[in-house]
Amino acid sequence: MLTASFAERRRLSVARDHGVVEKDQIVPLTIFVLLPQFAIIGIADAFLEVAKIEFFYDQAPEGMKSLGTSYSMTSQGIGNFLSSFLLSTVSRVTAKHRHRGWILNNLNISHLDYYYAFFACLNFLNFILFLVIVKFYVYKEDFSPTIEMPNEEKKGCWL
Repeated sequence: MLTASFAERRRLSVARDHGVVEKDQIVPLTIFVLLPQFAIIGIADAFLEVAKIEFFYDQAPEGMKSLGTSYSMTSQGIGNFLSSFLLSTVSRVTAKHRHRGWILNNLNISHLDYYYAFFACLNFLNFILFLVIVKFYVYKEDFSPTIEMPNEEKKGCWL
């Protein structure tokens, strides 16, 4: 989110420098300005989804493993709804009292950089909450039975 905020701040700076802020014109930047933030989010999603599914599957009781995996996907859906709610709430709150809101139809006069910085703050608070919860979480121990090899098979073993 910080990367997105900095990229948007750079885009708005270029829009101001070229005089296209109030006009509905194209900002003279390449699309590759957005590449770092999408690469970071893509890499983070790849690690997060695998870890989330593994955690739900590993920590769920034996009879609820598939339900735990479905909770993983459900949490992503809830996150998308929450994101939509936050977008509309931030748009409504920032446009109160005759102020120009952060999220408008013209991106050149919007302040998506503030919106992304707000999300970075929310992510930081989420991380702090995560650390608190992890401190008190007790992992379900893995009780894998060990298989004892007969004496005949142990003779050829290097262990």
